[in-house]
Amino acid sequence: MDEPIAITPVNIREVWPSESSDFTPWLADHVEILGEHLGIGELSAEATEVPIPGGRQLDILAEDANGAKWAIENQYGEGDHDHFTRGLAYAVALECRAVIIVAENHKEEFVAIADEWNRYSEAYGEDGIRVFLAVIEAWRISDSAPGFRFRLLSGPNEWKVAARSSATQSAARAVRNEARNKFWSQLLPVLNERSPLFRNSKARTGPYMDINSGPFSYQIWVKSESCHVQLRIDSGDAEENDGLFEEIEGNRTTIETQFGDALWWNRSDGNRACLIRYDVDDSPGYSTPHNERLAGIETVVDTIVRFHSTLDPIVSQLT
Repeated sequence: MDEPIAITPVNIREVWPSESSDFTPWLADHVEILGEHLGIGELSAEATEVPIPGGRQLDILAEDANGAKWAIENQYGEGDHDHFTRGLAYAVALECRAVIIVAENHKEEFVAIADEWNRYSEAYGEDGIRVFLAVIEAWRISDSAPGFRFRLLSGPNEWKVAARSSATQSAARAVRNEARNKFWSQLLPVLNERSPLFRNSKARTGPYMDINSGPFSYQIWVKSESCHVQLRIDSGDAEENDGLFEEIEGNRTTIETQFGDALWWNRSDGNRACLIRYDVDDSPGYSTPHNERLAGIETVVDTIVRFHSTLDPIVSQLT
Protein backbone atom coordinates (compact mmCIF):
# COMPACT_ATOMS: atom_id res chain seq x y z
CA MET A 1 0.00 0.00 0.00
CA ASP A 2 1.38 3.42 -0.95
CA GLU A 3 2.30 5.70 1.91
CA PRO A 4 0.20 8.88 2.20
CA ILE A 5 1.74 12.03 0.78
CA ALA A 6 3.05 14.21 3.58
CA ILE A 7 2.91 17.99 3.21
CA THR A 8 5.16 19.63 5.78
CA PRO A 9 5.51 23.37 6.45
CA VAL A 10 9.06 24.64 6.02
CA ASN A 11 10.67 27.65 7.65
CA ILE A 12 11.31 30.09 4.82
CA ARG A 13 14.87 30.54 6.12
CA GLU A 14 15.59 27.07 4.78
CA VAL A 15 14.77 28.41 1.31
CA TRP A 16 16.20 31.93 1.73
CA PRO A 17 18.54 32.00 4.78
CA SER A 18 18.86 35.78 4.85
CA GLU A 19 16.08 38.26 4.17
CA SER A 20 18.42 40.93 2.79
CA SER A 21 21.01 38.70 1.07
CA ASP A 22 18.71 36.00 -0.28
CA PHE A 23 15.01 36.77 -0.22
CA THR A 24 14.94 40.41 -1.37
CA PRO A 25 17.29 39.86 -4.36
CA TRP A 26 15.35 36.71 -5.29
CA LEU A 27 12.02 38.53 -5.08
CA ALA A 28 13.37 41.37 -7.24
CA ASP A 29 14.35 38.82 -9.89
CA HIS A 30 11.02 36.93 -9.63
CA VAL A 31 8.54 39.67 -8.79
CA GLU A 32 6.33 38.46 -11.64
CA ILE A 33 5.67 35.34 -9.51
CA LEU A 34 4.36 37.57 -6.72
CA GLY A 35 1.94 39.15 -9.19
CA GLU A 36 0.83 35.78 -10.51
CA HIS A 37 0.28 34.20 -7.08
CA LEU A 38 -1.71 37.18 -5.82
CA GLY A 39 -3.73 37.48 -9.03
CA ILE A 40 -2.89 41.15 -9.40
CA GLY A 41 -1.46 41.06 -12.90
CA GLU A 42 1.91 41.64 -14.49
CA LEU A 43 4.71 43.11 -12.37
CA SER A 44 8.38 43.68 -13.13
CA ALA A 45 11.11 45.04 -10.85
CA GLU A 46 12.40 48.45 -11.86
CA ALA A 47 14.87 48.97 -9.00
CA THR A 48 15.77 47.85 -5.47
CA GLU A 49 16.84 49.83 -2.42
CA VAL A 50 15.22 52.92 -3.96
CA PRO A 51 16.22 56.12 -2.13
CA ILE A 52 13.38 58.06 -0.53
CA PRO A 53 13.54 61.65 0.77
CA GLY A 54 14.55 61.49 4.41
CA GLY A 55 17.32 58.94 3.93
CA ARG A 56 15.23 55.74 3.88
CA GLN A 57 14.89 53.27 1.04
CA LEU A 58 12.17 51.12 -0.51
CA ASP A 59 12.95 47.41 -0.91
CA ILE A 60 11.62 47.05 -4.46
CA LEU A 61 10.03 49.43 -6.92
CA ALA A 62 7.99 47.52 -9.52
CA GLU A 63 5.98 48.43 -12.58
CA ASP A 64 2.80 46.85 -13.91
CA ALA A 65 1.84 46.20 -17.53
CA ASN A 66 0.26 49.66 -17.76
CA GLY A 67 3.41 51.43 -16.58
CA ALA A 68 2.09 52.24 -13.09
CA LYS A 69 4.52 52.01 -10.16
CA TRP A 70 4.17 49.60 -7.24
CA ALA A 71 6.00 49.80 -3.91
CA ILE A 72 7.02 46.47 -2.35
CA GLU A 73 8.25 46.09 1.23
CA ASN A 74 9.19 42.68 2.63
CA GLN A 75 10.19 41.41 6.04
CA TYR A 76 10.70 38.17 7.91
CA GLY A 77 8.44 37.51 10.89
CA GLU A 78 5.09 39.20 11.45
CA GLY A 79 4.15 42.37 9.59
CA ASP A 80 4.60 45.37 11.85
CA HIS A 81 3.55 48.99 12.15
CA ASP A 82 6.92 50.26 10.88
CA HIS A 83 6.78 48.40 7.56
CA PHE A 84 3.07 49.18 7.09
CA THR A 85 3.42 52.94 7.52
CA ARG A 86 6.76 53.03 5.68
CA GLY A 87 5.26 51.20 2.74
CA LEU A 88 2.46 53.75 2.49
CA ALA A 89 4.89 56.66 2.86
CA TYR A 90 7.09 55.25 0.08
CA ALA A 91 4.07 54.72 -2.18
CA VAL A 92 3.03 58.35 -1.68
CA ALA A 93 6.57 59.69 -2.23
CA LEU A 94 7.04 57.69 -5.44
CA GLU A 95 3.46 58.23 -6.70
CA CYS A 96 2.74 54.51 -6.75
CA ARG A 97 -0.47 52.79 -7.78
CA ALA A 98 -0.28 50.41 -4.82
CA VAL A 99 1.90 49.03 -2.06
CA ILE A 100 2.50 45.33 -1.32
CA ILE A 101 3.77 44.32 2.11
CA VAL A 102 5.14 40.77 2.23
CA ALA A 103 5.69 39.04 5.58
CA GLU A 104 5.35 35.60 7.16
CA ASN A 105 2.10 36.71 8.77
CA HIS A 106 0.00 39.83 9.35
CA LYS A 107 -1.92 40.67 12.51
CA GLU A 108 -5.69 40.83 12.28
CA GLU A 109 -5.59 44.52 13.25
CA PHE A 110 -3.40 45.34 10.22
CA VAL A 111 -5.64 43.30 7.92
CA ALA A 112 -8.61 45.32 9.22
CA ILE A 113 -6.74 48.59 8.67
CA ALA A 114 -5.75 47.56 5.13
CA ASP A 115 -9.35 46.59 4.32
CA GLU A 116 -10.64 49.93 5.61
CA TRP A 117 -7.90 51.83 3.77
CA ASN A 118 -8.84 50.10 0.52
CA ARG A 119 -12.49 50.98 0.93
CA TYR A 120 -11.59 54.66 1.20
CA SER A 121 -9.00 54.34 -1.58
CA GLU A 122 -11.51 52.87 -4.01
CA ALA A 123 -13.65 55.98 -3.57
CA TYR A 124 -10.79 58.01 -5.09
CA GLY A 125 -10.69 55.84 -8.21
CA GLU A 126 -7.34 55.80 -10.00
CA ASP A 127 -5.94 58.39 -7.58
CA GLY A 128 -6.24 56.09 -4.56
CA ILE A 129 -3.28 54.00 -3.38
CA ARG A 130 -4.24 50.35 -2.87
CA VAL A 131 -2.75 48.18 -0.10
CA PHE A 132 -1.99 44.47 -0.48
CA LEU A 133 -0.92 42.36 2.51
CA ALA A 134 0.74 39.14 1.35
CA VAL A 135 2.11 36.11 3.17
CA ILE A 136 5.12 34.11 1.98
CA GLU A 137 4.84 30.39 2.80
CA ALA A 138 7.06 27.38 2.13
CA TRP A 139 6.42 23.66 2.44
CA ARG A 140 7.80 20.30 1.42
CA ILE A 141 5.86 17.41 -0.15
CA SER A 142 7.34 14.19 1.25
CA ASP A 143 11.08 14.34 0.49
CA SER A 144 10.86 16.88 -2.31
CA ALA A 145 12.71 20.17 -2.43
CA PRO A 146 10.82 22.98 -0.65
CA GLY A 147 8.10 24.78 -2.59
CA PHE A 148 6.62 28.18 -1.87
CA ARG A 149 3.65 30.44 -2.52
CA PHE A 150 2.48 33.97 -1.86
CA ARG A 151 -0.98 34.21 -0.31
CA LEU A 152 -3.11 37.37 -0.27
CA LEU A 153 -4.60 38.34 3.09
CA SER A 154 -5.93 41.76 2.15
CA GLY A 155 -6.47 43.59 -1.11
CA PRO A 156 -8.99 45.95 -2.75
CA ASN A 157 -12.31 44.35 -3.68
CA GLU A 158 -12.31 45.74 -7.22
CA TRP A 159 -8.93 44.34 -8.14
CA LYS A 160 -10.06 40.94 -9.36
CA VAL A 161 -12.58 42.60 -11.64
CA ALA A 162 -9.97 44.99 -13.01
CA ALA A 163 -7.14 42.45 -13.22
CA ARG A 164 -5.82 41.64 -16.66
CA SER A 165 -6.25 38.12 -18.07
CA SER A 166 -3.49 35.54 -17.64
CA ALA A 167 -2.93 35.49 -21.39
CA THR A 168 -2.46 39.26 -21.50
CA GLN A 169 -0.15 39.15 -18.48
CA SER A 170 2.00 36.45 -20.07
CA ALA A 171 2.19 38.35 -23.36
CA ALA A 172 3.26 41.57 -21.60
CA ARG A 173 5.90 39.70 -19.60
CA ALA A 174 7.25 38.07 -22.74
CA VAL A 175 7.56 41.45 -24.47
CA ARG A 176 9.42 42.97 -21.52
CA ASN A 177 11.72 39.96 -21.13
CA GLU A 178 12.57 40.08 -24.81
CA ALA A 179 13.28 43.82 -24.59
CA ARG A 180 15.64 43.31 -21.64
CA ASN A 181 17.37 40.43 -23.38
CA LYS A 182 17.95 42.59 -26.45
CA PHE A 183 19.27 45.41 -24.29
CA TRP A 184 21.83 43.17 -22.55
CA SER A 185 22.72 41.58 -25.91
CA GLN A 186 23.52 45.05 -27.23
CA LEU A 187 25.40 46.22 -24.13
CA LEU A 188 27.62 43.20 -23.42
CA PRO A 189 29.71 43.28 -26.63
CA VAL A 190 30.46 46.97 -26.05
CA LEU A 191 31.33 46.32 -22.41
CA ASN A 192 33.51 43.30 -23.19
CA GLU A 193 35.53 45.34 -25.66
CA ARG A 194 36.33 47.82 -22.91
CA SER A 195 36.74 45.57 -19.89
CA PRO A 196 36.83 41.90 -18.83
CA LEU A 197 34.66 42.63 -15.77
CA PHE A 198 31.50 40.99 -17.08
CA ARG A 199 33.12 38.53 -19.51
CA ASN A 200 31.30 35.58 -17.88
CA SER A 201 27.91 37.29 -18.09
CA LYS A 202 25.30 36.41 -20.69
CA ALA A 203 22.28 38.28 -21.98
CA ARG A 204 19.32 37.77 -19.68
CA THR A 205 15.72 38.77 -19.17
CA GLY A 206 16.23 40.15 -15.65
CA PRO A 207 16.61 43.82 -14.69
CA TYR A 208 20.27 43.71 -13.62
CA MET A 209 23.57 41.93 -14.02
CA ASP A 210 26.31 41.80 -11.43
CA ILE A 211 29.76 40.55 -10.46
CA ASN A 212 30.45 39.51 -6.90
CA SER A 213 33.44 39.46 -4.59
CA GLY A 214 32.58 38.39 -1.07
CA PRO A 215 29.99 40.80 0.36
CA PHE A 216 30.50 43.26 -2.52
CA SER A 217 28.48 43.22 -5.70
CA TYR A 218 28.96 45.62 -8.64
CA GLN A 219 25.65 45.91 -10.47
CA ILE A 220 24.25 47.43 -13.66
CA TRP A 221 20.48 48.00 -13.54
CA VAL A 222 18.31 48.70 -16.56
CA LYS A 223 14.86 50.22 -16.17
CA SER A 224 12.33 51.17 -18.79
CA GLU A 225 13.92 54.52 -19.63
CA SER A 226 17.33 54.63 -17.90
CA CYS A 227 20.16 52.78 -16.15
CA HIS A 228 22.08 53.08 -12.92
CA VAL A 229 25.19 51.41 -11.51
CA GLN A 230 25.79 50.57 -7.89
CA LEU A 231 27.96 48.79 -5.37
CA ARG A 232 25.85 46.64 -3.05
CA ILE A 233 27.39 45.68 0.30
CA ASP A 234 25.65 42.68 1.79
CA SER A 235 27.44 40.21 4.03
CA GLY A 236 24.22 38.94 5.59
CA ASP A 237 25.01 40.88 8.78
CA ALA A 238 23.80 44.48 9.11
CA GLU A 239 26.55 45.57 11.50
CA GLU A 240 29.25 44.14 9.26
CA ASN A 241 27.64 45.86 6.27
CA ASP A 242 27.74 49.20 8.06
CA GLY A 243 31.36 48.69 9.05
CA LEU A 244 32.42 47.95 5.48
CA PHE A 245 30.38 50.90 4.24
CA GLU A 246 32.08 53.24 6.72
CA GLU A 247 35.52 52.06 5.59
CA ILE A 248 34.68 53.06 2.03
CA GLU A 249 32.80 56.23 2.94
CA GLY A 250 35.85 57.42 4.82
CA ASN A 251 37.40 57.95 1.37
CA ARG A 252 34.32 59.67 -0.05
CA THR A 253 35.98 62.92 -1.11
CA THR A 254 38.81 61.11 -2.89
CA ILE A 255 36.40 58.65 -4.52
CA GLU A 256 34.02 61.30 -5.87
CA THR A 257 36.90 63.46 -7.06
CA GLN A 258 38.44 60.55 -8.94
CA PHE A 259 35.08 59.38 -10.28
CA GLY A 260 34.24 62.89 -11.40
CA ASP A 261 30.81 63.28 -9.85
CA ALA A 262 28.86 62.92 -6.61
CA LEU A 263 27.58 59.46 -5.72
CA TRP A 264 24.52 58.51 -3.69
CA TRP A 265 25.63 56.92 -0.37
CA ASN A 266 23.14 54.90 1.63
CA ARG A 267 24.07 53.18 4.87
CA SER A 268 21.81 50.31 5.94
CA ASP A 269 21.27 51.60 9.50
CA GLY A 270 20.73 48.00 10.56
CA ASN A 271 17.95 47.41 8.07
CA ARG A 272 19.18 46.58 4.58
CA ALA A 273 22.28 46.20 2.48
CA CYS A 274 24.37 49.34 2.05
CA LEU A 275 24.51 50.95 -1.38
CA ILE A 276 26.77 53.31 -3.27
CA ARG A 277 24.87 54.28 -6.40
CA TYR A 278 25.11 56.47 -9.48
CA ASP A 279 22.24 57.26 -11.84
CA VAL A 280 23.67 57.42 -15.37
CA ASP A 281 22.62 60.60 -17.15
CA ASP A 282 21.51 60.23 -20.77
CA SER A 283 21.38 56.45 -20.41
CA PRO A 284 18.89 54.35 -22.39
CA GLY A 285 16.40 51.87 -21.01
CA TYR A 286 15.05 48.62 -22.35
CA SER A 287 12.13 50.55 -23.87
CA THR A 288 14.46 52.89 -25.77
CA PRO A 289 14.39 51.98 -29.49
CA HIS A 290 17.30 49.74 -30.45
CA ASN A 291 18.72 52.17 -33.01
CA GLU A 292 18.73 55.01 -30.45
CA ARG A 293 20.55 53.16 -27.68
CA LEU A 294 24.17 52.94 -28.82
CA ALA A 295 25.42 56.33 -27.63
CA GLY A 296 23.72 55.81 -24.27
CA ILE A 297 25.14 52.30 -23.96
CA GLU A 298 28.64 53.72 -24.49
CA THR A 299 27.91 56.07 -21.58
CA VAL A 300 26.73 53.20 -19.35
CA VAL A 301 29.83 51.17 -20.20
CA ASP A 302 32.13 54.11 -19.50
CA THR A 303 30.35 54.69 -16.18
CA ILE A 304 30.59 51.13 -14.86
CA VAL A 305 34.26 50.90 -15.86
CA ARG A 306 35.06 54.20 -14.09
CA PHE A 307 32.86 53.24 -11.13
CA HIS A 308 34.66 49.93 -10.68
CA SER A 309 38.17 51.29 -11.19
CA THR A 310 37.51 54.07 -8.68
CA LEU A 311 36.06 51.89 -5.92
CA ASP A 312 37.87 48.60 -6.38
CA PRO A 313 41.29 49.60 -4.97
CA ILE A 314 39.51 50.26 -1.66
CA VAL A 315 37.01 47.41 -1.91
CA SER A 316 39.73 44.84 -2.71
CA GLN A 317 41.45 45.65 0.59
CA LEU A 318 38.27 44.75 2.47
CA THR A 319 37.57 41.36 0.87
